[in-house]
Amino acid sequence: MTCAWMTTTQDSRMLLKILSAAHVPLDELPSRSGAEVATELAGRALLRYVAATGVHENSHPGPTFVTPTAYTSSELNSYLALPRPDLLRDHAIWIDPSRVDTILGPRWVHLGSGIEYVLPNGYTSDAVIEPGWAVQIR
Repeated sequence: MTCAWMTTTQDSRMLLKILSAAHVPLDELPSRSGAEVATELAGRALLRYVAATGVHENSHPGPTFVTPTAYTSSELNSYLALPRPDLLRDHAIWIDPSRVDTILGPRWVHLGSGIEYVLPNGYTSDAVIEPGWAVQIR
């Protein structure tokens, strides 16, 4: 059993009563305020994994997929079923859910084995936790 699987299992136990199935469409996911999600995550950040070219991304205006679970760059594609699996995502932006207006989810990742939330309106720079840019993951 890998640490990634244990961490995902812990997150699923924490979110068990509200975790949607992977096949639930975005427009049917529960929509809640970031403050509500911050409470359910007990102060944990949401993570957006990016390539080195996205290190200085400090906001995103459109739909953004994030997870509360920490993974290594080699685990990301199997757990999160990311688009462009050829693109190495070796950095993570930490996002404070309490500073995001609307958050959908959580749900299991379709064709993956992780948990995701969706920020339908993206996030602004004030939601990015210090240092204010992506940090390298290994």
